[in-house]
Amino acid sequence: MATPLALQLYTVRDAMAADRGAALARAAEQGFRAVEPFGIGNPQRPLEERLADAREFRSQLDANGLKVVAVHGSVSAGDEADGVYEELEILGTDRLVAPVPGAVAGVGGGMGNDVLAKADGVKLLAEGLNAAAERAAARGVKVGYHNHDFEWQPVEDGTPAYDVLVGHLDPRVFLEVDVYWAHTAGQNPAQVISSYVDRVFTLHVKDGPGVRGQLQTAVGQGSVDNPAAIAAGTNVGYHVIELDEAPGDPFDVSRAGAQWLIERGLSSWS
Repeated sequence: MATPLALQLYTVRDAMAADRGAALARAAEQGFRAVEPFGIGNPQRPLEERLADAREFRSQLDANGLKVVAVHGSVSAGDEADGVYEELEILGTDRLVAPVPGAVAGVGGGMGNDVLAKADGVKLLAEGLNAAAERAAARGVKVGYHNHDFEWQPVEDGTPAYDVLVGHLDPRVFLEVDVYWAHTAGQNPAQVISSYVDRVFTLHVKDGPGVRGQLQTAVGQGSVDNPAAIAAGTNVGYHVIELDEAPGDPFDVSRAGAQWLIERGLSSWS
């Protein structure tokens, strides 16, 4: 059976900011039955405000027949994590993904990718994820990590930071492999997925020229071997369509990629 699709809502972030309910309705009209929200657990917002927003968000999701497969958000082992778990519970998911190193408490602000330059920094990131996973497990929540391209920069001994990171992660920490960014880093995404196949729960399936700073495309119109990556992901639960930057309407580009996958029997709407 083909793996179901989800839409990473960062793809349509402008529409979400303008009118979230309308954006979710359009995603459902395009055929999506699952989504992956972003920005959950924003520490700059009071918890009660976040929880009220999560309840409204859930109502909008339900109205459009959309389920949440995971969220991108703040990952911590501190007391502030409990509020994030409450948001997840309201949204109806048990999976929390750190979208960048900087989303993990104790790593640093912004993207936090400078922590990957040395093995000690990579181990610090792993420790933060492991501690968060341990705390989350008590609430039935699973913690994961999403890559970009910078994870494959080498540490002092030449080992890619990504391999150092995964080697130090608790087995409870799952991987969300972004196929496009692995390709952009000069990796073979299928090999990356095969190397950690038991750990990979979601794939960010996307396409483009494989050059940082250049616009991405609909899946099937770029240089990424998405079929091989998908074939390697034998334990994957969802194929998540995402666009960081692409020409045209992101809803239409996302649907075009989804249709390409469905026509080839690689993915399904549900």
